[in-house]
Amino acid sequence: MLYEHLELLATAVAARLAGNYEENIALADPIEQQALGMADEMTKGIVQQFPNLFIA
Repeated sequence: MLYEHLELLATAVAARLAGNYEENIALADPIEQQALGMADEMTKGIVQQFPNLFIA
């Protein structure tokens, strides 16, 4: 997931540097959704690692 996120960010940065602002803006939503999904997966892992610290 991290590599996918970094690829999306690199594509967005390249588009901005190339002056392709429409593509850069179009990538904002997919980047956000991917980042939120990655955060959810990381949270699941933390909760599994320390279940006694979280109320289910």
